[in-house]
Amino acid sequence: MQDVPAALNRKQLSFSGYMDPTRPAIIDEAHAARVNYETYLFADTANQQLFSGDIVRFCGLLTDPISKQRFRPTVESPQTEHDGVVYYFESESAREMFERSPEDHRLPGFEM
Repeated sequence: MQDVPAALNRKQLSFSGYMDPTRPAIIDEAHAARVNYETYLFADTANQQLFSGDIVRFCGLLTDPISKQRFRPTVESPQTEHDGVVYYFESESAREMFERSPEDHRLPGFEM
């Protein structure tokens, strides 16, 4: 998948920080977190670490990479990590299918 912070910087876009919308996000890999098909950008490292320490508390709705359905993950939701991205799933069978061929379940045609 394309490097989202680099793509945003090329387009000279700016955003508010995810955890603190009163401050601008720092758009680089050190201040970003990727979960499923989402990229979250943060105003500082402390906010990024807070988010990463309790993703299900802060992430909101995600898209299951297998079913493509939106759902709200819980601490019991099956999860895995691939290429530095944390993935949550609606079911254990979806996680197993993803792990068999993760490259087949990336966002098709994703380009910024």
